[in-house]
Amino acid sequence: MSVRGDWLLFKTKRSRLKQQVATGFLHPSRRTDHLDPDNFKYPDQVKMVPLERARLITLTPGAATHQHVVIFHGGAYTVPATDSHRQWMEEIAGHMGAKATMLDFPLAPENTAKVTVPASLEAYAELRAEYPDDQFYWLGDSSGAGLALVLLQQLRAKQRPIPSATLLVSPWSDLAMRDPEIEKRRQADPELPLQAMRQVAANYAGNLVLDDPLVSPLNGDMNHLGHISLWYGATELLLPDHRKLADKLEHADGTQVDVHEMNNMLHDFLMWPDLPESKQVFNTIKKWLNQNGQ
Repeated sequence: MSVRGDWLLFKTKRSRLKQQVATGFLHPSRRTDHLDPDNFKYPDQVKMVPLERARLITLTPGAATHQHVVIFHGGAYTVPATDSHRQWMEEIAGHMGAKATMLDFPLAPENTAKVTVPASLEAYAELRAEYPDDQFYWLGDSSGAGLALVLLQQLRAKQRPIPSATLLVSPWSDLAMRDPEIEKRRQADPELPLQAMRQVAANYAGNLVLDDPLVSPLNGDMNHLGHISLWYGATELLLPDHRKLADKLEHADGTQVDVHEMNNMLHDFLMWPDLPESKQVFNTIKKWLNQNGQ
């Protein structure tokens, strides 16, 4: 673990981060739009496509490219995309030379999985239709990574094209969170508030059971999902479920996975983009893009 990562863990253990996260999950603000084109360094390179139940926000690099990274943002299915997510888009477009699209899906508690999953599938189909020659890669964090995994399973089941590779950071893959080890870890995790997460999970599931694969992709079929790069922190409340997911992916047919369990790292550490560990994640994406050319 890096010195900067050590300092972040030390600082968060002595902060009110967990209480702030709980408030954000239970009372999500809709007042600030971090994906407004005016918030980007180059607003004229941003294209926003409003759909019936979602949005596609695409940042295009200066040079033409057919490489395209689609981002599914975290926030417990309740919190909109943040300034960090916008920074990811600028990193991908500005320093990797690829298009970066945020698939801005419907949020809870206004919507449930029965709305969010099909709306996200429709949005991705719209994106593919708009850029038919592009090669797509996916990046998801936390709940967005969980949604990305659901969508991979849905695309595979519907025999539709899946992305060339998918990178998942701290995926919320089991919203039931019944593993007894999770309860034991609740005090040690300085970031994730278990009680608030249980409420958010119930809101997002709606009238579906929490075990439904549309809600908890850990219970879905992991076969033939392509190349997945899985990253998570060892301090996480959700560590037991991350390890279960890694095991299921490693034993699946037609799925290639590389697993990165990061010592002492927080949940969704990519939200701190300047960490050396976060730069490792971005370097993985950059390597994919370089291997396949621009």
